[in-house]
Amino acid sequence: MSKRKSLNSSKTSFYNEGETVAVVITQKGKEHLNYLVPKGGVILGAIVQVPLRNKIVLGIVWCSVPSSKNSYEMRKISKVLDLPKLNNAIRNFLKKSSEYNIFSLSTALRLCLNPSLNIEKYENEFFYEMGIQKLRRFTPERKRVLAILATNEKKPIGRAELIARSFVSDSVIRNLEEKKVITKVSIAQNNDFVKIQPSFSKTLSNHQKEISHELCAKVKTQSYSTIMLKGVTGSGKTEVYMDAIAEAISLGRQVLVLFPEISLGTTFYKHLKKRFKFGFAEWHSSISKKEKRKILKCVLKGSLKLVFGARSAVFLPFSNLGLIIVDEEHDTSYKQEEGVRYHGRDMAVLKGFYSDAPVILVSATPSLETWVNVAEMKYASYTLPERFGNASLPQVRLIDMRGNSLEKNHWISEDVTEKIEHCIKKNQQSLLFLNRRGYTPLLMCESCFHILSCESCDAKLTEHKLYKAILCHLCGVRYDFPKTCPSCHNNTRYISIGPGIEKIEEEAKSLFPNARIEMLSSDHYKNSKDLREGFERINSGEIDIIIGTKIISKGHNFPFLSFVGVIDVDLALQGGDIRAAENTFQLLRQVIGRAGRFNTTGEAFIQTYFPEDLVMKTICSENDEEFMNLQSKLRKTAKVPPFGRMIALIFTGSVHEITMYFARKITIEIYSLKQHGVEIFGPADARISKLRKKYRIRVLLKSSKKLPIQTLLRNILEKIKLPRGVNLTIDVDPLNFY
Repeated sequence: MSKRKSLNSSKTSFYNEGETVAVVITQKGKEHLNYLVPKGGVILGAIVQVPLRNKIVLGIVWCSVPSSKNSYEMRKISKVLDLPKLNNAIRNFLKKSSEYNIFSLSTALRLCLNPSLNIEKYENEFFYEMGIQKLRRFTPERKRVLAILATNEKKPIGRAELIARSFVSDSVIRNLEEKKVITKVSIAQNNDFVKIQPSFSKTLSNHQKEISHELCAKVKTQSYSTIMLKGVTGSGKTEVYMDAIAEAISLGRQVLVLFPEISLGTTFYKHLKKRFKFGFAEWHSSISKKEKRKILKCVLKGSLKLVFGARSAVFLPFSNLGLIIVDEEHDTSYKQEEGVRYHGRDMAVLKGFYSDAPVILVSATPSLETWVNVAEMKYASYTLPERFGNASLPQVRLIDMRGNSLEKNHWISEDVTEKIEHCIKKNQQSLLFLNRRGYTPLLMCESCFHILSCESCDAKLTEHKLYKAILCHLCGVRYDFPKTCPSCHNNTRYISIGPGIEKIEEEAKSLFPNARIEMLSSDHYKNSKDLREGFERINSGEIDIIIGTKIISKGHNFPFLSFVGVIDVDLALQGGDIRAAENTFQLLRQVIGRAGRFNTTGEAFIQTYFPEDLVMKTICSENDEEFMNLQSKLRKTAKVPPFGRMIALIFTGSVHEITMYFARKITIEIYSLKQHGVEIFGPADARISKLRKKYRIRVLLKSSKKLPIQTLLRNILEKIKLPRGVNLTIDVDPLNFY
């Protein structure tokens, strides 16, 4: 085997036995290797298994290479898997995504064909149907399972879907199997998903229909375009783009719908069941390997027409992609911040380009990047300025906390309290929003004023009453309360500084002792099933007061919610982040938009110490365009994204001096970029200087968007070898600067 320095595109699509081909492998630390074609030949893009040292790894036939004189020493491809090839669109997307984000082609391939899924594995598939035995005792769980099977119109339903729809545990299904009340029916290996039937809406308003027809026309062209679909909260954006999904499916093409968080898939699942009944799949971290393996194979075959899921779904190898939808496209959760760095929204646009598929970016509060692309006429734009039906936008009022004298350790103002009491009397729901997990974010020693911090990270510890512990929100480590202060070693009491949502819940219970309260945060739900049940309680009117973090701020329709109280959002405006104002504006607009979406009139109170801030004024005036134009001018003057390019180099190591030494050494190597107009900041300790016992050093590069900085930087970094113990992460277009 011998390495090649670069991969060139192939003109040939089939290689005969004995020829030499470059295979991109899913092996860390390797890019591509050369192998001999086995008996029977191999096609370009074929998924193969190849020998590497003493093991077999997965790979893709990428291109031909000149035969070597020593080809007899070269090893052969072990096996050509009986799977469809990765077509040109997929391979071009993988290559471009690796170049843009400055990671290896093999890394891109691992994101596409996760080797841990073992896609070559054979397994019998099955679905459930009613069995021959009858039950004597019916528990509520059993009743739900049998009701779903009885009303499933004889359509196959697998274990995962049956559990998801009936809200039962796996043990309930197994118990019914053992009693022969339900039975498994085997189906052929790699059996396709039940064919999805396109269904178009019949309830759209005239303006919604106009936009729906425009989106469907884009789909019919079967060519790339990017469209911003902007609509106020509750305007029916989902129903409008559902017709575009139906259009793509009617043309025999595949559809990908992305969401920033798993919780949003819950609402979308209901839309899909109502519109299409079956024939779609969900993709995120909670899906089992077995189910993911089936989805991956059917996506490759083209038999699975609709997938919705988290950002990682953007790398799925769709063979005939006809439409991509990025819902809540502004959300920062689309940015992968751990491991391999990429932005799900930006990769979706790239994927649409290479797949000849339109991309619809959906949001009530579009990102500035999308806003600027529309202004520069790179993207098309459609707007839904009003809520659907008779619903109106909430009235917003600022509560100036400078004139409020709250009692010690109290955070809910009298204005908000009175409004909640009014809502409870009218059988309407209220939402208290605070984007801060736990009970209190800081614990300070009463004796020496030392603030409890994580031993592994440069982070303060947060008290959680739920876990009866203090947590580090960076590394997730839980600590017991120290009996003595780590600093002064005295037996002491700790002063809690600031509120988390658990403290707001405690205060709400004291103010409204008879109210039914539901907490919504990532800490309070073990899985998507529990979260779905929480939403059901809210939707059915069983809850009076909802207390939630960012998880509640978007994509959910609560029919009885009429009031939103924002407790503490001022901190989000501080810190000098270039996106602080934009992100806070988006968060407020989204969370306020939960109120008054149906027959109730919506209101929102925002508690703030900065009522004169531009974000607060915009939220009240609803002049979004003026706000976004101002943000655009500020960013353009500063030559920062989206008007410039930024790349962060993050060095991590267990020894600070060694890590800083090599950060400086590499910074000197890349100083040649200055002659191209690149500004270099650092190296310097990161704002979070220690994470999981590793020190963090940052270097920030800033350049013109016209400069091919990724190529220039890659050429320099490829010649540098880091020592063992020091790692480098490259973050193109960083959202966080910690």
